[in-house]
Amino acid sequence: MNNNQMEILKECPICQGTDFRPFLESNGHQIVRCTLCGILFVNPRPSESYIKGLFSEDYIDNDKRVEEDFTSWRQASLKREARRLQKLLPKGGRLLDIGTASGAFLGAFRDAPNWQVEGLEPSKFAAQKAEAKYGVPVHSGFLHDQQFKSASFDVVTSLDALCFHPNPQKDMAEISRILKPYGLLAIEIPGLRFRMLKNTGPLCKLLYGQKARLNAGVHLFYYNRKTLRTLVQQFGFKEVAAFPEQSPLYGPWYLKLANCLYFWFTGGFYLLSKGYLNIVPKEFIVYRKEFS
Repeated sequence: MNNNQMEILKECPICQGTDFRPFLESNGHQIVRCTLCGILFVNPRPSESYIKGLFSEDYIDNDKRVEEDFTSWRQASLKREARRLQKLLPKGGRLLDIGTASGAFLGAFRDAPNWQVEGLEPSKFAAQKAEAKYGVPVHSGFLHDQQFKSASFDVVTSLDALCFHPNPQKDMAEISRILKPYGLLAIEIPGLRFRMLKNTGPLCKLLYGQKARLNAGVHLFYYNRKTLRTLVQQFGFKEVAAFPEQSPLYGPWYLKLANCLYFWFTGGFYLLSKGYLNIVPKEFIVYRKEFS
């Protein structure tokens, strides 16, 4: 990546603050913290045109990545999140999944006839695979390219994908526009405390031989529940539910067992404390559109 493919942000993309403090470096990129809202983000960062090219052509480009990273490793979480939405909206409705990857989340609605689901995926390869496998519409491209009708969806989801969006305010405004009044927005984010414990500092050095391993430059933002709330409430969203979620389930049986035990243990504390005791691998947070 050359200098022409990089850009420097002068304002915080979440709150428009202008005071940033260095946080740490990962993958050759500087991560900073906004002193006003607390969001962590990469700055300088790859340009928007570079990011679009990466996700359109290179990020998902083979069957193994589709079937493992975005299907088998994620199946348990995606089915659980689908069930939670079905309970929150038992009458069903029209759902758009942004960043749908393999389409496995959409597949979890196969036996729910009161739901009409479709996906949006920048990777042409993944979009074609998802549509063929699950028999549902999967649009190839980015949100602002689609020109969906206003108030046309009952639910919009973004599962482990918002960290890649270079312009979260612009995308959140568009999500608010296409959602019906009192529609639901469900977002899954990596658990920030868990990620910092595992992927920075001494444990990261022990496990991976690096001081930090945060995939900076591909991941552009590092949200927690508070900073995500700061973003979404600007566009009329109010939190209605939050759930702990699991890391991708891969590796030999003993690693899978450890994964499940950790999720069970930390998820229990998360639910009992209403998210205050939070070292879960991921969070699944649901908001309702209260106003336009």
